Amino acid sequence: MGFKLFAYLTVPILLALVSVAGIASVALYRLYFHPLSQVPGPKLAAISRLYDFYYDCILGGKFVFKIEELHKIYGPIVRIGPNEVHINDPDFFDEFYNVTSRLDKDPWYYAFVASQDAGFGTANVDLHRARRKAMSRFFANSAISSLESSSREKVAKLCRRLEGMRKEGKPVNLSNAFRCLAADSVTDYCMPRGFNLLDSIDFADDYNRQARTISYIAVWHRHIPIIIPLFMRMPKWFVEMTSTEGGKMAFDFQADLARQAAEAAHAEKRSDKSVLDGIVNSDAIPESDKTVDRLTQEARTLVGAGSETTGIALETITFHVLANPEVRRRLKQELAETASKATKGLENPLADYATIRHLPYLTAVINEGLRLSNSVSGRLARVDRRNKDTESKSYVLPPGTVISMAIRANHTAETIYPDPLAFKPERWLVGPDELKRLEKYFVPFGRGGRSCIGKELALMNLYLTVANVFHAFDADLYHTARRDLEIEHDFFSPFPPLESKGLRVMLK
Repeated sequence: MGFKLFAYLTVPILLALVSVAGIASVALYRLYFHPLSQVPGPKLAAISRLYDFYYDCILGGKFVFKIEELHKIYGPIVRIGPNEVHINDPDFFDEFYNVTSRLDKDPWYYAFVASQDAGFGTANVDLHRARRKAMSRFFANSAISSLESSSREKVAKLCRRLEGMRKEGKPVNLSNAFRCLAADSVTDYCMPRGFNLLDSIDFADDYNRQARTISYIAVWHRHIPIIIPLFMRMPKWFVEMTSTEGGKMAFDFQADLARQAAEAAHAEKRSDKSVLDGIVNSDAIPESDKTVDRLTQEARTLVGAGSETTGIALETITFHVLANPEVRRRLKQELAETASKATKGLENPLADYATIRHLPYLTAVINEGLRLSNSVSGRLARVDRRNKDTESKSYVLPPGTVISMAIRANHTAETIYPDPLAFKPERWLVGPDELKRLEKYFVPFGRGGRSCIGKELALMNLYLTVANVFHAFDADLYHTARRDLEIEHDFFSPFPPLESKGLRVMLK
């Protein structure tokens, strides 16, 4: 009887011992025998992704700050995961992320968007090229120029709304207003139906708040990749009964994207009236890439990236201009001088993108805002799987190593941009050689074959909005400090403290 009991008990004990031995052997391999074992970094990060999970999920988007701290301890190259190194070297950025580098994205890291089949989320470089080609003609310079009248109309609508609020003498939340402008621009172009958020009474405060909820859910989804699919498959009544207000809005937003994707996929007559329609009409991809699910993924990434990044840049620029009287004076003077000159018969010369994009001080202001806003705060994780070692800082990184860098590290490097956290447009008003040096490290839209596809549309909206808003209005900051806009949480895009109410101003 005793022997049988002993034998019975040994089964779970043996299983436990085998499990412990397995975990220990994996830990020992990763610490001492892994190809990255010589790269410095915390041992816990080398052993398990739980290190990343703690800082990004439990603490809420804090790993980006921990990585910066690790670089101060260990130097320019740090092992931040079992198979990932992070590099802080602005000169290496241009060398690594270039057009000729055939780099895959790290599928684990980019799983946060739950859109591994969208162009943005596609890991494989060759498959990404085909999927990007199906959209690239919509974002070429020639195509963007045809959108200028639409962008003018949206900026004019924003200015009309702001004028009405100025007369009422009420504070205006420009963080929300700018995101509405960006969202209307990208959805009018990319979706069968635009959102028309600029028409909302409160500049779609609910819509803008749900972006934070979706982004936080996405960080958890990276580590537990069933969260978003489960969330979207829940019955609506269950979501309404159990979720927060932000969760309900996130659910409705994602459901609307899916409905519009279905419209494009099942349209009886194919057209190019929107980017989604154009994808369905494209010969660059097979029919298997034109499903409702994949179009929904494209919609999710296009709308999310297009509205949040441009909104962040606009609020950053506006805050710093209003907080610096001399910057405000010089900008308004340049805009006033330009507005007084007739241009191509336009009633408002500031509505001509070809004119204002060459204004030196406006360009300097926008460049400095893009440098400080770092609208993509997440690391850019890439993998070279093609039997080619990568060399950096005396370390040889074998094929398959995940290598990541951050735009923010480039833009705040003191050796390149002295006093890097200060807003100084004059740093861009330099001779051609110095300007070329600064631009080498200036990467707000990334670099290489995976750079932001919507760069030209974003720049046009930035120029038209900044020029026309600052020419038409003066304003004072209203209960807004720099901390209300600066990154407190990294959910791939930067988010300020939870209690922040955004950029609020009193128009004059």
